[in-house]
Amino acid sequence: MNHFSPQSTLGAVLSVPQARALLQHGIPWLTDLQVAVEHPEFPIGGLLGITLGWDNPARAELLAELAELEDPTLLPVRRAARPLAAPTLEQQARARLSAPVSARCYEPVEVTVTIPGAGALLRDVEIAGSVTLTATLVDVDAADVESAGPGADTGDTTGDSRIRTSVRVFYRRGDELAARFLPEVSGHWRLRVDGIAAVAPLEAEVDVHPAGIGEHGPVRVVAGHFAHADGLPFTPLGTTAYAWIHQGADMRRRTLETLASSGFNKLRMCIFPKHYDYNHADPESVPFRSAGPGEREWDWDAFDADFFDRLEQCVRELGHLGIIADLILFHPYDRWGFAEMTPDVDDAYLRHVVRRLAAFPNVWWSMANEYELLTTKRLSDWDRLGRIVVEEDPVGHPIGVHNIFEPFDASADWVSHVSFQGGGYEMGRKVDELRNRFGKPVVIDEYGYEGNLEHEWGNLTAEEELRRFWEGIIRGAGMTHGETYFHEEGIWWAHGGVLRGESWKRIAFLRRLIQEAPRGRLLPAPPGLGMKTAVDGDDYMLTYFGGAQPYRSAVTVPQGRTAAIDVIDTWNMTIEQVATGASGSVEVALPSRPWMAVRVRCD
Repeated sequence: MNHFSPQSTLGAVLSVPQARALLQHGIPWLTDLQVAVEHPEFPIGGLLGITLGWDNPARAELLAELAELEDPTLLPVRRAARPLAAPTLEQQARARLSAPVSARCYEPVEVTVTIPGAGALLRDVEIAGSVTLTATLVDVDAADVESAGPGADTGDTTGDSRIRTSVRVFYRRGDELAARFLPEVSGHWRLRVDGIAAVAPLEAEVDVHPAGIGEHGPVRVVAGHFAHADGLPFTPLGTTAYAWIHQGADMRRRTLETLASSGFNKLRMCIFPKHYDYNHADPESVPFRSAGPGEREWDWDAFDADFFDRLEQCVRELGHLGIIADLILFHPYDRWGFAEMTPDVDDAYLRHVVRRLAAFPNVWWSMANEYELLTTKRLSDWDRLGRIVVEEDPVGHPIGVHNIFEPFDASADWVSHVSFQGGGYEMGRKVDELRNRFGKPVVIDEYGYEGNLEHEWGNLTAEEELRRFWEGIIRGAGMTHGETYFHEEGIWWAHGGVLRGESWKRIAFLRRLIQEAPRGRLLPAPPGLGMKTAVDGDDYMLTYFGGAQPYRSAVTVPQGRTAAIDVIDTWNMTIEQVATGASGSVEVALPSRPWMAVRVRCD
């Protein structure tokens, strides 16, 4: 029996007389709200939080009373298990393997297994998942083991030191299975495919050379902070182009050209197409093959190879630019049925996506955009789905869940960081609150967009967009920019294309400042230095004044040290050195205008 929960829709609550009476008694004016009239699909927990307050006892009491009543909503039900038919022994006997003879660290190594005549069977995710690729590196030293990555098996059962990683294969097209692994240690790797009774062993060897210049490997959470596999600190400085992969080739090309000169190092993007204001076009293709003329008719057991080729190419191109593809796996803005798939299809889709893409070093997983609006999924579903991603990802890419109301419970062991929407005018305090609450890195992935749309969230000035970004960075968070200027050719936040605003240029300037810090990472200053100051060790301080415009400020150089002091105009992107060899307490003159910062660099 399905009872009402915070994820239940307002429409479902109002359709049950007893539940409707509870709402009308507790909040007589609720059903007159515009959102209640226009959006009966809105989750009741969120609506009560907005109207009553999230911590209001009346909200908790109403939800508890509703939980006693049955929700008539029919949630998607897992389909009956289908009988699995493996390729015949004759087909398996003719299987052959192809693999590269050389590769580099931090670049995917792809192995293809062809089983003639077995394509119709291989497309089943469970059949494909019964076949594994094992990559083994022998005669390794302690440094190699330390660099192997979280998914590698570094045990020693034969007397020889070795690194071993296993991945499941995925169906690509025709009679082909493929598997990819990401080597993080150079050397002579031995590859073996198990699960297929081929006449000739499905084995190969590949020489993996050291990483190329500028390649630092996947980003993970290390000691509470983001860092590349080689130890280089990583601060998320992202932007948003939700549906850029669903645009035409010319728009995708322009998006990549724009990103190449933008300074951003992370891009939030959807896998499924998006149906929302200013974004109603039909996609070229989607993850599933069509099963009929209707826009909700899909073969839920067949993935579209052409779509995934395009997705992979987009991820690969972002990687060439040094940009993380922050892949949104589910979202509610849908007219094609992808937000309401059955649990078994959800599971199979995730397994296929992660098996295909986990070997790309520039991937993050965002379980959902505004997860609460996916009202057919409960918290137990998100837990199941998150654990599937972790199970299928031997690389250990970051994984988060983006909210619309309140943060997802990032204390779950499979969640690497807090992905949060909100913060607004109190950005710094919200970052501190989230970090203290969950004890994990914080990324503010949505906080309003620079633009001129009619929506409240889509018409921030460039100055306010930048101020919020800076304040989050100063408090040690990662930040994600967005831009929503209306233009007939497209809006960056939805389609990509061209950035038309001003904040992105100043964010690129901020990235330069972070990179120039001694260790390349800004952290909140210790108590006593205030919320406006970030540090990088005890020999570097950066204080940001935001919209305030003081004519002077005092800084203190650490005892026994001397320092250079710079006045930085974060809007005009200028740096003026005002002192060298400074010591003790120093009064710094400022120009009495907003958006200024002061930097102290010890000699």
